[in-house]
Amino acid sequence: MSASELSRPDRSLPSPQVNLQVEHGWSATAIDEETIWFKGYLHGTDDPVSLGRQLSRAGSDGAPDIVSGLDGHFALIFQGTGWTVAATDRIGSIPIAYARSGHGWVLDGQANRLAQHIGLRGIDDSAALTIALAGYTIGKATLYMELQALAPGETLVFLDGLEEPRHHRYYLYAPRPVEKTDSQEDILDVTRRVFERMISGLDGRTVMVPLSSGYDSRLVVSALSELGYRNVRCFSYGQSGNYEAVGAKRIAEKLGYPWTFVEHQPAQQRTLFESDKCRDFEFFADTMQAIPFQQDVHAVATLKANGYAPSDSIFVNGQAGDFTSGNHIPESLFGQTKGASLEDRWRRLLDAVTAKHFDLWSSLKTAENMALVAVLLRKDFDEMGLELGNPENDFALFEASELRNRQSKYVIAGQRTYEWLGFEWRLPLGDHDYLDFWAAAPLADKIHQNLYRDMLIAADWGGVWGKAFWPKRNVVPFWMRPLRLGAKAAHAPLGRDRWHRFERQYISWRTDLVCNYAIAPYEIVARDRRGHRNAISWHAARYLERKGYVIAGETVERIA
Repeated sequence: MSASELSRPDRSLPSPQVNLQVEHGWSATAIDEETIWFKGYLHGTDDPVSLGRQLSRAGSDGAPDIVSGLDGHFALIFQGTGWTVAATDRIGSIPIAYARSGHGWVLDGQANRLAQHIGLRGIDDSAALTIALAGYTIGKATLYMELQALAPGETLVFLDGLEEPRHHRYYLYAPRPVEKTDSQEDILDVTRRVFERMISGLDGRTVMVPLSSGYDSRLVVSALSELGYRNVRCFSYGQSGNYEAVGAKRIAEKLGYPWTFVEHQPAQQRTLFESDKCRDFEFFADTMQAIPFQQDVHAVATLKANGYAPSDSIFVNGQAGDFTSGNHIPESLFGQTKGASLEDRWRRLLDAVTAKHFDLWSSLKTAENMALVAVLLRKDFDEMGLELGNPENDFALFEASELRNRQSKYVIAGQRTYEWLGFEWRLPLGDHDYLDFWAAAPLADKIHQNLYRDMLIAADWGGVWGKAFWPKRNVVPFWMRPLRLGAKAAHAPLGRDRWHRFERQYISWRTDLVCNYAIAPYEIVARDRRGHRNAISWHAARYLERKGYVIAGETVERIA
């Protein structure tokens, strides 16, 4: 059969079915005989009709170019005459899943709903293993072998009658560090421009900021203050008296913004995690690529219920800031690899990725399992088209993998909480200009967030960056402090590793600032010997159990 015959459309194949509903931020707009589904926000326009007409005029060949020029955080599906395009933004902030149903394609913004709609059954065991180890899959993999998801910065074009869609990658966060001068002045200008652009699209509405005492959310509120935006309300959550909330209150008071606190307690969070309400949220937020991010569901729901968050509020958090500014780069990638072979450099890079993120359960870190993870990661680098270049910039590949996988699938996916409760959101530290700036920053600027930290402290927007606004870390609840101190002293002769294992096993469940450990009963955590890393380990275990898997020592096994 010739190439022309292979590509000849099969007229029996229908247009893709769009299984979306007008909910959780999705809109559907008919334009003549065509339709655009859109979710998110764009700088400079919020008119789906105008965008739909641009896509229609561009046609199937030109649509990816239109998408590549969009500035904002979004997902869209445009169904034209004889063709359909689906796209997500540079950081994959809003998911789109797709799969074959019979001889046609189906698209949806909710992977769980899509899987149920077409009756998917075949779970990918390797995807289940990576979720157990890290909380997310690698690359384009989902839990179901037949289910696929758009990657960050990707468009898909379906032509009626053709078997497979055309993939177009219009953006890849793959840092290309360069030498820079006046970097602190440059990043200050970029930061100001990012927030000015965000504010221009807020229309004076209430901005809700989940505030901690760290860099990123503090930057959000201090930038809003610096630029004169006053309709801001701050909130914190967690155990009463935790240092993050103490620092946040002090910052909000200095800036003159209202602040409130939503208390978490283990029993209350346990009830939430087992509730039908939480199951509904998990169904909505489940991309089949990562465990749902649900730590602030109670706080945001409470603020909606008591009226502190008006119905037209826009939530603005600092997610992505610590990543882009370099805080996630492992120290093992700080040094140069002069004279090392390419294979040695690849081994160092893959070891850095797995050590950083693939250790939720130490019992699973067998040589066999980690070798499989390394193969999947290397395959993902190949799919992204990334190769090692300048030895000083090996860290850049780590960051490319981090954005594509953990950040996009788990951290940035935290925006689902706001959508599920009926709110809009903005993500300024994931802005295009911020991505472009940090993609060009050299390692020296990123180690320990050197440039980011120095810029924030030197600019001192709002006057909240001095020593008085950095609270001392504490242990909550208060009554646990002497117990923990005594246990630590008793373990002193046994070494730091032994103490940390004991703390994770018997103490962290009660002292977790936001009570995420409550996903599992204390007695289960205390008796377990699989070696969990933190509360997320237990969220991953519970997620997999609901999918029919159990973490059984060194393996992830299907439940009979």
